[in-house]
Amino acid sequence: MFPFTHIWFSQRVLGYSNNMTVLGAIFPDALVSAKLNYEATHKIGWHIFDYFYKEKPELWDFIKSGVTHTVYPRGLDFYGDEEYKGSKGFCFQKAIEIVEEVIDACNIPEEYGLWKAHNFIEMAVELNILNKNNKLPMLLENALKDTELIKETEFILEKFYELEPGILRNSFVRFESFVYKESVDSFILSINYDQHMKNRHGISIDIDKASKIIDKAELIISNDYAEFFEITEKKVEEMLQKRLEL
Repeated sequence: MFPFTHIWFSQRVLGYSNNMTVLGAIFPDALVSAKLNYEATHKIGWHIFDYFYKEKPELWDFIKSGVTHTVYPRGLDFYGDEEYKGSKGFCFQKAIEIVEEVIDACNIPEEYGLWKAHNFIEMAVELNILNKNNKLPMLLENALKDTELIKETEFILEKFYELEPGILRNSFVRFESFVYKESVDSFILSINYDQHMKNRHGISIDIDKASKIIDKAELIISNDYAEFFEITEKKVEEMLQKRLEL
């Protein structure tokens, strides 16, 4: 899922929001880099949870929020990407209908179609969440201004991952591009995704086509995305509560 969806979901699961929970909600994506891959940040297991409890309990909100995001432990990305109702994750299930259009709009090989198509479902979800929760950008903007907290979290994460000091410095800075200053629509999300594709793959997408696909994706998810979040929120709440009781 995209960052504001994770911030919103964390708030729903935990029942509150602060700078620590906002940074925690995005940290698995913020830390993906040459030093830490997707597996390292999204399939971290409970040992990071226990590590924070022992070494940095004052950042407990950060890691509780982080767990609402991950694949293992089973946070939002598990149900969005990996498994939902006995099949592939919700976003992949919904993406099947738009694969060919995404391949065309994004100028990508067929084998990458479903993966990139699931991003368009995520963008449709993000658009719905932002349209109904217009204070989310301010939450992220405030968290990204909390330089002392960012330094503290990056430092403890470097220790956990056994990285050299300073290697994760400014990991959260790139998320400034997700702090939208204007009303968000499918066209703005397409421009943002075009920049992502240029930076990540050296590919330019057809922004007009991409925008229309996001609009279509909104219709595809309209009937049951709310149910997806109700089910997922309950599962993540129960998982987290069981762990806290140990």
